[in-house]
Amino acid sequence: MTYSIIARCPRTGQFGIAIASYSIAIGRYCDGALRANTGVTLTLGFPLPRNNYLAINLLAQGRTAGQALAELIANDPDNAYRQIAIVDRENSAVAHTGANVSKWAGHHVGKGCVAFGDALAGQPILAAMAAGFEADPDAGLDEQLLAALEAGRDAGGMAGPNVRLPERSAALTVWGNRTYNEVDLRVDVHERAIDELRRIYIDYKPSIAYYEERARSPRNAIPAMEFADMLKKHQETQSR
Repeated sequence: MTYSIIARCPRTGQFGIAIASYSIAIGRYCDGALRANTGVTLTLGFPLPRNNYLAINLLAQGRTAGQALAELIANDPDNAYRQIAIVDRENSAVAHTGANVSKWAGHHVGKGCVAFGDALAGQPILAAMAAGFEADPDAGLDEQLLAALEAGRDAGGMAGPNVRLPERSAALTVWGNRTYNEVDLRVDVHERAIDELRRIYIDYKPSIAYYEERARSPRNAIPAMEFADMLKKHQETQSR
């Protein structure tokens, strides 16, 4: 009961994940799923969190995305219950959807990206996510990933027996060339989790440069509350 997109930006080298689920705390399954200059991966369906670490370590050792996927499948007797997607630093993208994953389930592999999910309303959800991701390649990876989630939701999202399932948790994570994330936003226990993720993202986006500068020059940093007031006034001016 989850859908996600993982991707690499060929222009910046960033890796990212956007994910939404009927389950709560879906962001926890992104733990260990990205590494700078290495790759991004995710296991869904019946998640196996250790797969993230195994896949990233294999990529770091020089395996291609395809080779890493093959090793994960070969070493998991329950791989029929998993969805696995991997994108490596060469922009190669691969995926696996096991036969026992909750229907409808599948994946869409694009150039440097994979959209995939289970308990979906149908294949058009993934096609919509891919189209949403590719609609504006210059928008930045974080914007592209969030647009893909929104497109999947608007196309029908997840479905149970004769009912539309709400997205109750969502997350957005982006890594660049550093050894820590640039964006790590999560929403939990919310009936419109993707809307809430967008709201948080809009507030957070202008703060990224501020927090980077504060880390580099703490002695000269504007106090956080002062920056928040400046940002609020700017947003109020823009909305008039």
